[in-house]
This record gives sequence, structure tokens and C-alpha cells, in this order.
Amino acid sequence: MHRWLYDYPGILHGDLSLSNIMYRIIEGKVHGVLTDYDLSSWKATLTAEKDKSSQQTTGTPPYMAQELLRGTSTIHLYRHDVESLFYVMLTVCGRRTIKSKRGNGDGDEWQVDIREGKLPYQDWFESQDSVLGCLKIFFFIDMDAIELSPSFEAFRMWLQDLQWLFSDGFALKFTHVKREERAGSNASGLVPFDDETLGGCIDYSTFIEPTRHLTGELKGLAIRYDPSPHSLRASTDSVLVGDVTPLPILSQS
Repeated sequence: MHRWLYDYPGILHGDLSLSNIMYRIIEGKVHGVLTDYDLSSWKATLTAEKDKSSQQTTGTPPYMAQELLRGTSTIHLYRHDVESLFYVMLTVCGRRTIKSKRGNGDGDEWQVDIREGKLPYQDWFESQDSVLGCLKIFFFIDMDAIELSPSFEAFRMWLQDLQWLFSDGFALKFTHVKREERAGSNASGLVPFDDETLGGCIDYSTFIEPTRHLTGELKGLAIRYDPSPHSLRASTDSVLVGDVTPLPILSQS
């Protein structure tokens, strides 16, 4: 839904966080729901006003893109929302655990709770914006180890793939900026850097590409919209990646 909103009505949500991503169950299937559009923007407006920054640093800090927190980007790009999705996944998988409400029978109900003990990424929820931005960029530069709850270990490969993609993209951008500085007045002769995708590293399709390799209970994740030329979809219908297997439902508790 997030990418579809961006492609068709031209809306960028701008504040993806755990509290704004919910779900509903229709005929036994879990459907994601994106809420709270108070900080959303029209894509055309963002493009036209790319040199203005009045609304570019809004959001929920633990889930905000590091460039927006550090003030190094003058416009809220689509990939900044993708980065927010990464942080949502990372914090859920690191700070939550899945428990069964009743025994181990076929009729179990599943609940997602906060883990006991020291929670990973706690600094992200307590730091000032500028400090938080630095913590996040070093998370990619240093390739900090991803801390996961045992309940979400199946997400490790997906999250590590995404961490590498962001790390590569930020490195490419840094290298390009340094080349421009060295070139000085001749910088116009350099091939422009694709900041929208961090040099081709980050877009919706690269974000969902790792779903091809999901195993176990994560098989069956529905990809309902993929605009890439090499879409995961075999038709206009949604695609189920792997065999259909019920997934535990993530609550907002």
C-alpha cells in the first residue's frame, strides 16, 4: 500500500513508525493498514520545493532516516520512508517476542510482547535527534551486529541484506560527494548521483527482494504490489512467496 500510494495518488507518508502500521484480518488473511497521514506530502510538492526544509525533519525519531535526523538532506525522499520501514522491522524483531496464549495445541492464539531484560536499540528511543542520526549512520558504516529476539531469528538474513544495501548506498553517496569536492568547478562533468535510490541500492523492489529467500513460517508472505520491471509478481494478482503458511500476528502492544 505504501508504494502504491506513492505511485498513483502521489502521496509520501513521511512518518512510518510502529504505531502507524497496523493490520486487519479479512477472511482469515492478514492485511497491512497504514494510518496517520498528518505528516504526509504530495510527491509533486516535495519535488517542486526540494530546496525548502520546513517540513523535511518531521517524523518519529526512533524510526526516522539518519539523513533527516542529521539535517544532511533537504528533502524527504521515498527511500527515507524505506529506511524507516527497516527500523520498524529491526526494532520489532529485536525488542519483541512471540508467546502463545494457550499451550501448544492447534488452536493457539499468538501474542507479541516486549522482551524481558535489556532491550537492544534502546539508545534510539532516548537520544536527541542529532545524536540519534550519528548512532544510525555508524550502525551502517560499522555494520553493527543485528540483535534479534529468538522468536524473529528467521528475519536475520532479510535484515542483514537490507543493512548491507544501505551501507553500500551511503558509501557510494559519500564517495560521489568527495569527487564533486575535488572536481570543484568541473563537477558538472561528473555523472549525477541518483540520490533517490542511493546509487541504485535502495528502492521498494530491493527492499522486498529478500522475501524470495524466506523459509519456515515466513513462507507465504504476500507481495501485493511490486512496480519494478522485474516484478516478483507473475500476474496482476498478489504473489505468495513460497508455500502458504500462517504467520504469527504482530500486535501493537
